[in-house]
Amino acid sequence: MNGRRNAPSKMSNANALPRVIWDKTFTRRNQAGTHTYTQNLYRALAATGCVELQQIHNARAAKPSSAASNLWWLARGLEQALNARAPALFHAAAYLGPRRAPCPMIVNVFDAATLTYPQYHDWKWRAYARFVIPHTVRHAAAVITLTEHARGEITRAYQVAPERVHIVAPGIGAEFQPPTDANALARLRAQYGLGENFLLHLGEANGRKNIPALIAAFAQLRADFPQLTLVLAGPHIPTADAVTQAIRAHGIANAVTRLGYVPQADVPLLYGGARAFVYASKLEGFGMPPLEALACGTPVVAAPNPPMPQVLGDAVCWAENDSPAALASAMRRVLTNQALVEQLRVQGIARARAFTWERAARQVTEIYADILQAQQAKARV
Repeated sequence: MNGRRNAPSKMSNANALPRVIWDKTFTRRNQAGTHTYTQNLYRALAATGCVELQQIHNARAAKPSSAASNLWWLARGLEQALNARAPALFHAAAYLGPRRAPCPMIVNVFDAATLTYPQYHDWKWRAYARFVIPHTVRHAAAVITLTEHARGEITRAYQVAPERVHIVAPGIGAEFQPPTDANALARLRAQYGLGENFLLHLGEANGRKNIPALIAAFAQLRADFPQLTLVLAGPHIPTADAVTQAIRAHGIANAVTRLGYVPQADVPLLYGGARAFVYASKLEGFGMPPLEALACGTPVVAAPNPPMPQVLGDAVCWAENDSPAALASAMRRVLTNQALVEQLRVQGIARARAFTWERAARQVTEIYADILQAQQAKARV
């Protein structure tokens, strides 16, 4: 992005703001990063006053994962909905767009993990990645992704020109702050049955999160830190059986707490109450949880897999790799070195504050403006 501040002025006209329709059908399938990104970016865009925003979704689907209904939506229903609303632009909020769009299309593609790690995705998303996403990307006026690493993956996997793929990093909400209310923190610990001495991981328990390696690393620390516990928060999914097996294999069921889904209102205090946040993921589109933890003043231990170094910089304690031994060594450094903890706390808060939804919205309005300007120039030829 070129960082222009006056881009929204190109989008206005004497009569009305440009209408932009967002399809959120495929962000409704979970409450994880995709949902968080699209909800917050949509709100920040609405606050700019630069566009008339509307959102739609496939109302015929009995549930967000309904394959047959969603295929109908992509083949016919979405195009019909767009024709009825006559938008200036269409924004596909997560990967998938219609067979034909009556206006320029922008699509959010957070990563190419469905192609690079197909074993971690169900058959529907493997099929989408082969047959639908390539068509959407090829026909999009612009693709939005989160990091330089994801941009490289997308350009290679979907053979799209790099200049059509724009990086719009997410923001960190103002609610993510170091805890200041000791009583509120005590109530949260009592509510979830937590002590004062725990490591935290938050995220879906899918295979690429590498949680069994994290559990093995924690098990290696138990002899030296017998009062330490591990808290795993996030939606339970079928592949989480590997997590259960790892806990049993290491005999640490009494030291691991699985909270499942935690309401968003409780997440900042949960971060703030942890000794450290630990993240061993093999691949991310962005990796919001560790950045949120930094904003809450909690030191982070992370595996150096992409794109985490791009996102977190030098504000975390990096493991040498994502093996249990390397993770355990990094966790031990944080648990035994208070000077390091204080250094990471200061660096982490500063790092997190650089990511704002206002900046993300400004970048997207510039993308919208450039596309509309190109359309107007084409119409004059």
